[in-house]
Amino acid sequence: GVLNVVSGALGGIPGYHALSLTALAARMNVDARTVGLIAAAVPLAAVVFGASVIELIPRVLVGGVLVFLGLAFIVEWVWDKRKVLPRVEYLIVLLILGGIIVRGFLPGVVLGLVLAVVLFAVNYGRIEQVHEVAFGETYRSNVDRAPAEREALRKVGERVQVLRLNGFVFFGSANALLERIRKRVETAPLRFLVMDLRRVSGVDSSAVASFVKIARLAQANGFELVLAGASDPVREQLARGGVVASEGVVAFMPDLDRGLQRCEDVLLAETPLSGGDGASVAEMPPGLGPYLEREELSEGAVLIRRDEQPRDVFVLSSGRLRVQAETEAGTPMRLRTIRPGVVVGEVAMYTGAPRTADVVAETPVVVLRLTTAAIDRIEAENPELATAMHRWLARTLAERLAESRRTFEALVD
Repeated sequence: GVLNVVSGALGGIPGYHALSLTALAARMNVDARTVGLIAAAVPLAAVVFGASVIELIPRVLVGGVLVFLGLAFIVEWVWDKRKVLPRVEYLIVLLILGGIIVRGFLPGVVLGLVLAVVLFAVNYGRIEQVHEVAFGETYRSNVDRAPAEREALRKVGERVQVLRLNGFVFFGSANALLERIRKRVETAPLRFLVMDLRRVSGVDSSAVASFVKIARLAQANGFELVLAGASDPVREQLARGGVVASEGVVAFMPDLDRGLQRCEDVLLAETPLSGGDGASVAEMPPGLGPYLEREELSEGAVLIRRDEQPRDVFVLSSGRLRVQAETEAGTPMRLRTIRPGVVVGEVAMYTGAPRTADVVAETPVVVLRLTTAAIDRIEAENPELATAMHRWLARTLAERLAESRRTFEALVD
């Protein structure tokens, strides 16, 4: 109201609380100062001289304006839009027109709003909100594992289903999600069902009911439901519906990375490996052992510092290393975890670029150090061993590049 008074007094474009009056102003191209002043002068004259001033306006003029406005709406939406709008939306326009004719303007508008909401729900439910990625082969945690462990995870990859959900999960998409999981369980046995909820903005009551059914399905079929990255509001909604953490049935993880790590750790514990933790150490070229220096580090010790010049290459023999970087606030952030049998530092050795992150001992560790001096000595004393060593390191780099590329393609898809 205040803005209309100011706008009218200054000759601006008036706005109205009624749709018809606002549409009338828009269709008459009320963009001139004179028209704005007249629009302010008419009600002002009615206030000063009384309602008799309004009677001076010819009725045929007012009726003609209303007829023009109504016909303009009908021509635009019923005739002009017939080839522009999709058939379903155009049918809604006709139903709104019929509702206005039969029941009046307001019931027709309400009918249009209801039909628009129903159409939105149907169309939103058709959007692919669930993206499935292949576990083990193209998608896995940031834990850097030995080749033997990676191969074992590839072989049991079909026992894990990874689903990434997006947007608002409601009745239009929750039932389709439940049916998709049921078909997957009937096709092949599952050990883990991982659902990434980081991009889920919310869930309605019907979606919560579907999650309850999924949890019961997990308990009945002997697999574990891992819900990763759920926000606090989503977790509260699920908890009110009865979806809570339960040992061996439902597990909540802070993010997808740790959810996948949990699956990998359990699967590897249940899968016997040939060669144990040092499997990749055994894959090193024969004869390289005498050139390696054994080094023990306590928990929290720094093996590699960021920005330092590359000198040595390391092979983790036992324990666990953590690759980390600092945020702007100075808080350390885990980039990945390194398991026994993994080579560390070979990229910087070949490129000569400074180290890009810190490598810290997450537990007491034993590493095998291959110094640059030892590499120079191998190249001078034993060219065949040097060739085998570089071929081994190049194969390690190629495998990591191939895995990174497969993961990237899965994320893009």
